[in-house]
Amino acid sequence: MEILSEINEKLKTFNAKLAHVYTETFLEPELGPNVIELDIDEKLKKSIIQYGIERLYKYQYEAYRKIKNGENIMIISGTGTGKTEAFLIPILDLALKGERSVLVYPTKALARDQLTRIYRLAGELDLNVGIFDGDTPEKERERLYKNPPHILITNPDMIHLGLALSNRFRFLLRTADHFIFDEVHVYEGVLGAHIRNLVDRIREFKKDIHIIASSATIGATKYLFEELFGIEGDIVEGTRRRKGIAIHGLIDSGGSSRWTLAAYLSAVLVKNGLKVLVFTDSQQMAELVAKIADRFRLNLEVHRAGLVAEDRIKVEEKLRKGELDGVVATPTLELGIDIGSIDAVIMAENPPSYTKYVQRAGRAGRRNNAGLVFTILGDDPIDSYYLRHPEEFFSRKIQSLTFDPTNLEVIKVHAAAYLVEKYKVKIDTVPPLWKKAYDLLNEEGKVRISNNYVFATPETKKYVAATSLRNVGPIIRIYENEKKIGERELPAALHDLYPNAVYLISKKTYIVEELDINRLVAKVKKANSELPYYTKPLYSMDLLEFDKKDEREVYGVKVEYGNMKLLMTVEGYVTYDIFSKREKGGRNEYTYENPISFTYNTKGLLIYHPLIEDFTLIDHMETYHATEHVLISAARVVAGSSLTDLGGISYPSGHVVIYDSSIGGSGISKLLFERLEQAYEVALDIVKSCNCEDGCPNCVYSPYCGNNNKYLSRKKSLRLIDGLVKGVFKGENREREGSPIA
Repeated sequence: MEILSEINEKLKTFNAKLAHVYTETFLEPELGPNVIELDIDEKLKKSIIQYGIERLYKYQYEAYRKIKNGENIMIISGTGTGKTEAFLIPILDLALKGERSVLVYPTKALARDQLTRIYRLAGELDLNVGIFDGDTPEKERERLYKNPPHILITNPDMIHLGLALSNRFRFLLRTADHFIFDEVHVYEGVLGAHIRNLVDRIREFKKDIHIIASSATIGATKYLFEELFGIEGDIVEGTRRRKGIAIHGLIDSGGSSRWTLAAYLSAVLVKNGLKVLVFTDSQQMAELVAKIADRFRLNLEVHRAGLVAEDRIKVEEKLRKGELDGVVATPTLELGIDIGSIDAVIMAENPPSYTKYVQRAGRAGRRNNAGLVFTILGDDPIDSYYLRHPEEFFSRKIQSLTFDPTNLEVIKVHAAAYLVEKYKVKIDTVPPLWKKAYDLLNEEGKVRISNNYVFATPETKKYVAATSLRNVGPIIRIYENEKKIGERELPAALHDLYPNAVYLISKKTYIVEELDINRLVAKVKKANSELPYYTKPLYSMDLLEFDKKDEREVYGVKVEYGNMKLLMTVEGYVTYDIFSKREKGGRNEYTYENPISFTYNTKGLLIYHPLIEDFTLIDHMETYHATEHVLISAARVVAGSSLTDLGGISYPSGHVVIYDSSIGGSGISKLLFERLEQAYEVALDIVKSCNCEDGCPNCVYSPYCGNNNKYLSRKKSLRLIDGLVKGVFKGENREREGSPIA
């Protein structure tokens, strides 16, 4: 393609290049029977043919048969290959026979998009279909209550609150024969834990629940189905590939800022008449890319979590109407929300997992045109690895979901919601983790325990009404004067909303004036002028308490996994040039007189590394800090984590802590605990392959380091890891000592 040559030539301006190109072709799923052969209502046959389907794929027919037989299944097939129709056809036929279904979509926007597809497929069928979510008017809710629809479309948040707070909503769910969970690849981490607990609550009154799930991009197994839904289910697979052709390019940033490159590449593509979608994993970096794009005279807007819902909806509408050149998004647009035709996807950073890569790439070129997909690889250990081995980038396996159904913060939410529904619960009838959750809620004054019963109180209802399934941490509300302009969950908020931080919302630049952790409020003011820099926090972490749940030995080193209580303290901030990513000239580090602290519970692993005899205290600090960084980088390969999914702490005594960033735990540190041998091997490759003097962004530096990448040594980390893998060093069981480094 000519455009690839042009892109490569233009990238030279920034010392970057198109390092590798891969063309993905469509693999047509095997065909099955003709629609006219199906044992379904004749009107439905006619509607399906008018919809454009004359023959099912083999996997669609398998799904059809299993659903009609009442089997629990998960349907997996590539983007645009008909997975939605695979469950809709049998569900519509069952609806014509009087059976009712609940379709659960992860977001309200996606649910409303799917309603259009259902109406198109249902044609002239006399079926009652309705949406029930937070935006449903009272009059429409009343209609749905009085005349329960054949197909009810909703989302997990609505089910969570509806079960707890509304007898009439519970009745709607009781009348359902089938529950369909689409886009299940979203249900990982905290949200996955919520879904498992939510389904358990539904099963309290529907013991014979029939579940159908579907996704384009997960490594599905029967074990995953049982973990996510608590019942056995089968897997029905179509093709793993998306429909249509896609051209994938890996870009070597050559040391330039990936954010500037993403904006510049967008400009090149837009000038060629293409509409672009840029992905980042950081809310603030999404804002930064959009601001830099303004310099290239592009009309890009931002779509991310943390914005008020009305602002996100406006961006979606503008994109659909063709009023924008494109959009910069966090994972909010990974889902198949209708935003019109997207010609090119730019990933400003390597996504956390191959599953997310495939999902994002699937947004490009959906309407019979070849999609263009570019990933910018920069100064980063894993990016450097894939630039050396580009074929491995595209040969990775689609991963399964990672979540922790034992997350106590999540269980507290559902135990409280169940109590609101029942008013009182006998303590010895609930599982052990629920007992623990009720004890904690009692200590917090949110429930009352008496005579072996736990009782709901007004505080219980308030607590449940204020909860969200999208997070477990307290929410910081962001105000400009008296107007709320956004929100951010703790502890992530401490990385963005510390005093004097540059904070971007919808491409507007604000300065954080105050962060009040107790009141959960951040006050910001608009910057008087465009600032040539952005900020990052300087912070420390410490492990206050550790409750061991598991233990193993890895290369002669003791490793423990368990519950952790962590203390995070923001001590200041550092400034970086907005275009070059280098630290701003002159004074660039600032410290606070009054640091800001936050304590929270999570899960993680504690590694007992040996001391090295000829090393000084500083040597040990550099060794273990670098090893902590490189193990977190390795987790991206072996556990499918992002750089922000895990955090770390190192101690000069040899102890390294790697923890889940999410309050209560996400399951990723447990996966790393189980695969730590592989992580050490990847870490060894990273520190061995780098040619730097003794540490750089390609090996042991981290963009999220709390002390701005001080006390790091690639060579000393190499000596430690190489010695462990070869059996030269053995771990030592000693107490943690010395000041922690995050």
